[in-house]
Amino acid sequence: MKNKNTIPAVEKTLEIVEYLCMRESPASQAEICRNAGVSATTGYRIVQSLMAHDWVRRERGNTYTLSGGIARMGMRFRKNAFLFEGAQGILDDLAAETRLTCKLSIRQWNEQLTLRRAEPPVPFAVGGKNGVRFPVIEGSVGAALLSGEPEERIRELIEKTEADLPEKRNPRLLAEGIAAVRRQGWCFNRGSNRWRVDALSMPVRDSRGEVAAALTLLGLQNDFSDENIPERVAALERAVRRIEAEL
Repeated sequence: MKNKNTIPAVEKTLEIVEYLCMRESPASQAEICRNAGVSATTGYRIVQSLMAHDWVRRERGNTYTLSGGIARMGMRFRKNAFLFEGAQGILDDLAAETRLTCKLSIRQWNEQLTLRRAEPPVPFAVGGKNGVRFPVIEGSVGAALLSGEPEERIRELIEKTEADLPEKRNPRLLAEGIAAVRRQGWCFNRGSNRWRVDALSMPVRDSRGEVAAALTLLGLQNDFSDENIPERVAALERAVRRIEAEL
């Protein structure tokens, strides 16, 4: 039995996309309408809407085929799927090598979301869990995630943050972290966050060079020193490059 809560126009749009996906050659407007069971006017409007979002493009002879927009969506889905699941092994290796907790975070609007974590094989390490959300402007993770954003957008995010954070009270903290990422590829936060945890973060970029995530090493007092930070950075960078190779 058909679900009464569906939207007919959306169902027809998906039918058209699936139809064009299955075809090995472009289809005419008449073929599209006939396959979807819609009028010429409705079919025309759906096709024009899909063209506006670069899901469909016009070919010679007023025929239509799928365009790059839907391919980019597929690539983004593949990227997100790897970040959610496939990256865990890389995090496990990083935690074992550095003997530090590590986490992979992404940005969702004005928040940072912890996707995956790995804890080292030691008696005591920084704890936490997947799915935790923090304001996107917070800490070294925020600096890494926002390192590709324009200054105007960063100021807007700071203004909209309601939580009482050091970065909210003193935006220069975030600016300095972002400047460090842009200058050297990483930033280090020595316990100036709400949990007094040291954090070393580096952005993860996709194939277009855009920031897709942030990878972070977390430690307690004495886990990071002037002597071992270069070694920590090198290990973090190797893990980042492994993730980027899959994006």
